[in-house]
Amino acid sequence: MKEGKLFENLPEFVKVAKSLRAEKIRFKAEKRIIGSLDEFEVLDGLRILGADGSQISPLKEFGIPIGGVQSAGITVHHGKGEFEVKYLNKIVFDQYLELERFRLEVEIIKQNLEKVDFAFYDGSLSALYLSELSERLSMQYRKEIEELVMLSEKYQTPVIGYADRSYMRDLGLGIYDSYVLSDFLDISEYLPAIRTSSPLIAMYIKVNPSLPVRVEIPEWCEGMQDEIAKVIMAECRLGSTKGYPYILERAHKYAKISEGEKRAFMRAVKSSGISFKYISKVIE
Repeated sequence: MKEGKLFENLPEFVKVAKSLRAEKIRFKAEKRIIGSLDEFEVLDGLRILGADGSQISPLKEFGIPIGGVQSAGITVHHGKGEFEVKYLNKIVFDQYLELERFRLEVEIIKQNLEKVDFAFYDGSLSALYLSELSERLSMQYRKEIEELVMLSEKYQTPVIGYADRSYMRDLGLGIYDSYVLSDFLDISEYLPAIRTSSPLIAMYIKVNPSLPVRVEIPEWCEGMQDEIAKVIMAECRLGSTKGYPYILERAHKYAKISEGEKRAFMRAVKSSGISFKYISKVIE
């Protein structure tokens, strides 16, 4: 701690930033090359699932602390021109919105694991597993993730958590892994098998000129890393931004609750005259 304004300590800030960059430059590790590939050939015949969710909490202004969550799961059978979309939804108290949304996203994956070859989840599973929440909430997140990993192994279907923006620091250098690897990895290269304090291992893949993306897979999938990296790269090439999987783009589209749906939801509750006491009993 120093006296004075923060701006007066700018030289110290620059010094720290330079030392962190030096750590980044010195970083060395094994990396693997995905190489050139034909995305249509890689994905041909595969059944791939993408899951995403959304939520609505418009009722506080009416004195009703509840909202709704929904998840969408889309399965695409590549090369066959076939796809299927399924939905799950639930009305919940607003303090549980995030947890219940996660549960529905995981549930729609679990319901389809036996039928698909790969399943994509939009986000980091290990971040949720390790998050510093209340003990009760942490236990519930961990329970969901552990069950998902167990079913993934049972059906031999890799579950892929895809985080296009990651702030994890599993490399132990004190700075974000994606920043450390931004110059270390070239496009179509990946850093394999980083251990985490969860039932998942992490990979970083450079899918485009931006920062590497973080990919998390169950530990039992370690021997499938090359195959999984190719599937991810192929999905990203099909996506509109070339940096986000096509299957998750579609899942996001279907999961989104439109503004029109939100307004209709609010009007219905406002005009219903349903008491908060009654709603509490219904959603317990």
